[in-house]
Amino acid sequence: MIRAMLSLLPPHSGGLVARHLALTVLGVVLRAVGCVLLVPLVAALFSGTPADAWPWLGALALVTVVGWIVDRSAGRLGFRLGFGILRDGQRTVADRITGIRLDWFTAEHTSTTRQAVAATGPDLVGIILNFVTPLLSAVLLPTVIAIALFPIAWQLGVAALAGILVLLGAMWASGRLSRSADRAAAHANSRLTERVLEFARTQQALRAARRAEPARSHVGAALAAQHGATMRTLLLQVPGQVLFGLASQIALLLLAATTVVLTVRGTLSAPQAIALIVVIVRCLESFTVLAELSPGIETTTGALRNIREVLRAPRDPEGTADAAPADAPRIELRGVDFRYGEDDQAGPAVLEDFDLALAPGTTTAIVGPSGSGKSTVLALLAGLQQPSAGSVLIDGTDLSALDPDTRRGLISMVFQHPYLFEGSIRKNVLVGDPQAGEDRVSEAAGLARVDSLVDRMPDGWDSAVGEAGGGLSGGERQRVSIARALLKPSPVLLVDEATSALDTENETAVAAALTDDPTPRTRVIVAHRLSSIRAADRVVFLEDGRIVEDGTIADLLSAGGRFAEFCRQQDAAGAWRLTSRP
Repeated sequence: MIRAMLSLLPPHSGGLVARHLALTVLGVVLRAVGCVLLVPLVAALFSGTPADAWPWLGALALVTVVGWIVDRSAGRLGFRLGFGILRDGQRTVADRITGIRLDWFTAEHTSTTRQAVAATGPDLVGIILNFVTPLLSAVLLPTVIAIALFPIAWQLGVAALAGILVLLGAMWASGRLSRSADRAAAHANSRLTERVLEFARTQQALRAARRAEPARSHVGAALAAQHGATMRTLLLQVPGQVLFGLASQIALLLLAATTVVLTVRGTLSAPQAIALIVVIVRCLESFTVLAELSPGIETTTGALRNIREVLRAPRDPEGTADAAPADAPRIELRGVDFRYGEDDQAGPAVLEDFDLALAPGTTTAIVGPSGSGKSTVLALLAGLQQPSAGSVLIDGTDLSALDPDTRRGLISMVFQHPYLFEGSIRKNVLVGDPQAGEDRVSEAAGLARVDSLVDRMPDGWDSAVGEAGGGLSGGERQRVSIARALLKPSPVLLVDEATSALDTENETAVAAALTDDPTPRTRVIVAHRLSSIRAADRVVFLEDGRIVEDGTIADLLSAGGRFAEFCRQQDAAGAWRLTSRP
């Protein structure tokens, strides 16, 4: 956990951390010395010469002033470290997310990522000053006081150390009792949050299915699980509190009994004994602070655990080559194997020893039934997934050997379900190339028929698309995403089922945009509909992860094979109509 916290600090913060730690320890030592100085001070006050107390009082005042200066300096360093975490922590986690393998983002890991990003907010500013420093002080102060008691009476030092061990053991045991329940409660709370968001987003489908009541949806089960986890956490807190309270009494009794015995034997004077009672209370008071910090300890460690999981997530390969092709490149998949899932939970093979070469500047259509591996091929070409064996080559250079920026700039992609960012139409198109001038934006908009959309919108280019593009129809969102892809000056264009859910008008607009694009590119289009690929130079038909047919549209139709059969099925599906019963 400490490593996860340190990884969020700005570079070269090691010296600052060491200084803060040294000042914190020095401050604890000074406070402990101040407590122990009460013993000779009180003894001198009640002696036959009370004036002997002045030197001890001066020493106490000096220690107090120096301690205040040290604590103030440590506090300033703590704030600097906290603001460093705030400034660099979110950037560190966000930068890490952009390089994590996509198959890592399961529902659980996505929730962990959301919590990790949230944890790097303002709450972490005070983690050093309001959590780490008090925690160190609460643990170190009783220990230093116990060591400082040895010159006064070694029996008291031993008793104090024994009491500390009893209290730490009780805290460890009570923490162990509740830790698993706390984690289960945190997981249940996370699941509930995800289900509530899902419940809100899917109201249309839930109401249509008459499952709008929370009790009849997943959120009802999540609520029940969260309630059960919370009750278990509360019940397990009781034994821990009882155990810690009992340990506190044992430690107090041990120290008080030792003081009384030493006083009765004459080893300690009555004034020393009175002062030692104050010291004992101060020693045990630190554990009260530690007990109050316990809920925060689990919360903070949970947040750091989420951050650590994100920072340790598997990453895409990061090469160093930055020589991207200027023109449309030759693309080759050579001996590629691929299966979805993480290494220890990988599913069945989607592609095995798969070979495919795409000539520069050509348009290749990849066709086949659902589950045949079409979108997987596109994801491999885009670098969104990594082959478990084999390689993806761009003009002879392995895609994984390119640095991330070069790899991302090389490829533009249109997804089946486009995502638009909240903002205006213009801002969403400019995502493809934020530096593009007005002429290029207008050209891309014209190709994708976004200009006609802009003309009828009330605010034109500045019209808001809504969250995830909810203010536009599916076809309109796809047009904007096409314009965004065409604006990006990449030599490779990948299109994944861009027209599968569109009406005829929008399908025609999208197909025309891809055909009329003047930028030299190597294009790969995955589609079900023949109308979307009529301009393709080549058709590759996939089935069960294998290429079963390869050629031009005319050649494959005349051959009467799987592609021709697939097209006939598409025509038959398009000709269906509703009829009344006789």
